[in-house]
Amino acid sequence: MAVSVVLAFPMEQVTHSNSVPGSYWLQNSCGSTIPLLNAGLLLQAILAPLLVFLLPGPGGIFQRKFKVRASSSVRSTAPPAVRALARPEDHQRARKPAATSDARSLIAVVAMIIGIIGLLMLLRSGWQLRHIEFFSNPPASTSWSVLRSFAFSQTVLDLVIGLTGIGGAIYLLCQYLPSRAAPFMLVGWLSAAAIPFVWWYALRAYAQSRGLCPVLFDTSRPVDPYHIDLVQDCQRYFRYLSGFSAMWVGVTAGGLRLQAARAEEGGSAGNELQNFQNFFWLYLLGWAVQYRVSQWLMASLGRHNQEWITYSVLDFVYLTSSSLWSLAFIRFFWNLKARTRAVNFVVLFIASFAICLLTTLTFFWLFLWAPLALVPLFTLNVCGAAWALTVGAWRWRALQQPAPTVAEDGTQGQEKRPALLGLRAIEIVGLVVGVFMLIALVFAGLSFFWITYNFRHHH
Repeated sequence: MAVSVVLAFPMEQVTHSNSVPGSYWLQNSCGSTIPLLNAGLLLQAILAPLLVFLLPGPGGIFQRKFKVRASSSVRSTAPPAVRALARPEDHQRARKPAATSDARSLIAVVAMIIGIIGLLMLLRSGWQLRHIEFFSNPPASTSWSVLRSFAFSQTVLDLVIGLTGIGGAIYLLCQYLPSRAAPFMLVGWLSAAAIPFVWWYALRAYAQSRGLCPVLFDTSRPVDPYHIDLVQDCQRYFRYLSGFSAMWVGVTAGGLRLQAARAEEGGSAGNELQNFQNFFWLYLLGWAVQYRVSQWLMASLGRHNQEWITYSVLDFVYLTSSSLWSLAFIRFFWNLKARTRAVNFVVLFIASFAICLLTTLTFFWLFLWAPLALVPLFTLNVCGAAWALTVGAWRWRALQQPAPTVAEDGTQGQEKRPALLGLRAIEIVGLVVGVFMLIALVFAGLSFFWITYNFRHHH
């Protein structure tokens, strides 16, 4: 919950200074309604992990202890060879080659991406559906009727695509992930995405009954790009931050719930695979937290009265991209057998600079906006040093543990599997960067065509 609160906290809204709020802002109590709206994000960060850990099974809050004890007693009395393959998923994992396992993992990643896109399309269709008046008398203008029909068709198409994507993702996750991973991730994402959505409508009903800032909840109001609209900015910020935090809160809650289930089901404390799982979450979530805190420090130092929404959205994108880049180095850090604690710290601290630079190079096509990815370096990389110190100290303590015990057949089971996850992370990062570059080229071409066409038409 602490990690989720840090990632979902609306610091840009808190540090944003409004020099001249305006008479409407003051008369309609918008200054007191905006904090209530942003409170839904903190509610999301608290409730989503709680809902995931309320699911039944090992690692949950209300777990079935008698079943866990019974299964552990059966495993303890069985021979080592039988205990190694006590679970059905272990039988399948032992029979299938590594290539099949990698293919299943890749399909699971694709299914998660499809599910996220489908959920966003479904939320978009629901957001647009309430603005279409189906039963009102159509205007006399034929063009307006055609436009409304087109908007209705697009909304229905988004609804169908969203439901299809969510259904396909659920099917693929249930087929290619263990029985525990699929519900954990799905509950994490769905609950994290649904809480701000429900909070919006609940607060809108409350605000309408009290007459508090009605313009804040009017999503159909036209926006003038040449004038500052504080109410519209706050509304957009809530939507953007809720989508960003839903992704991260869902990943955090689902991943840690899955790790808790695996730790509850068995395995010694010195097992390398379990150590790698702990290292993975400490490494990834620690990076996200330190990057977000660095953005907070810069937001408190330099306040933007204009374009602060654009700055905020870029901060969300850069945090996610830099986290993907950080996974590209996780295999190297895990295999690093440093002799001293200081070496672990220095290597990770240098890597924090490299990750920020690679994130900036990924978005070089944004020109003036790309340096925002170097925000942690603008704060003298204080948070990056804290991340390097924490992860390096944990890795040093893990290296001091005794070596894993060898089985009777002379093998160490899955001791070499953690290194493969780093290689898969590099491939995923390469795919994401390639997609970003393709989108950048298409966007640059369309922008050039649009600017050239408008310039000629103006003259």
